Amino acid sequence: MNGHGIFSARQPAVRNDMAVLSLPGFTAETPFEMERPPLVIVAGGRPPAISWLKKFLHGKEIWCADSGIVPCINAGFFPARIIGDGDSSPGDIIELAQKKGVMIDKYPSDKDFTDLQLALFRAGEEGYSSVLVSGCWGGRFDHLWSVVHSAVWARERGTRVLAFADHDEVLFLLSGGEEWKINVTRRKGAVLSLLPLAGDCHGVSISGTRWSLEKISLLQAHPFSVSNRLLETENPRISVSEGILGVYFGWEKKRAFKLPA
Repeated sequence: MNGHGIFSARQPAVRNDMAVLSLPGFTAETPFEMERPPLVIVAGGRPPAISWLKKFLHGKEIWCADSGIVPCINAGFFPARIIGDGDSSPGDIIELAQKKGVMIDKYPSDKDFTDLQLALFRAGEEGYSSVLVSGCWGGRFDHLWSVVHSAVWARERGTRVLAFADHDEVLFLLSGGEEWKINVTRRKGAVLSLLPLAGDCHGVSISGTRWSLEKISLLQAHPFSVSNRLLETENPRISVSEGILGVYFGWEKKRAFKLPA
């Protein structure tokens, strides 16, 4: 499905030299330019909530990594392309997609890369300089670790992941020399963490949160910058001088505990 990308339709892509990136619940002012709107890739992890996914996919160009096709169809969207080995996609769904004219890039099950990595690398080859990924959370830790760090690998292959996102978790990826202002509409119970990826991050600052930082180094071996809180009337502003910084948003949930009888 082709669309107009993720830049807000309310205004030009650049405002005060800041490009506006819109996701359900977020509007991020970013400092970089894009030659074309980001591609959306839906992977085969935890299925995003259908109501969230409908908002997220509307007007976007969509690819799926293998079984990411299932939540897309459930939300009423067919992708332009499916990439993967097909081992987790129902056969009837693939047949339906083919009838709808979806391009299928089929790989053998015994392969060197994950389905998402194949999709990210192909995006770089086809000139998509930026990507948003959904259907990426949940499940095994090794899968999640691979998913997040595949964003670093994808940059080496020509495309940049701007965010991993679904209805319950969002991870924005900032690069050295950038400052982002992130406007959050879903504020109740929100927590924010700063995660250095692909090595240590230097010159990290954050304001507009309960705990602020000013030009510090965040080391992967010392991951203390977690579970920050938003202020009621301000939105966070984050910058990093060197490194790739993950800016994670999640929402706290109350858990019920029962003592043994």
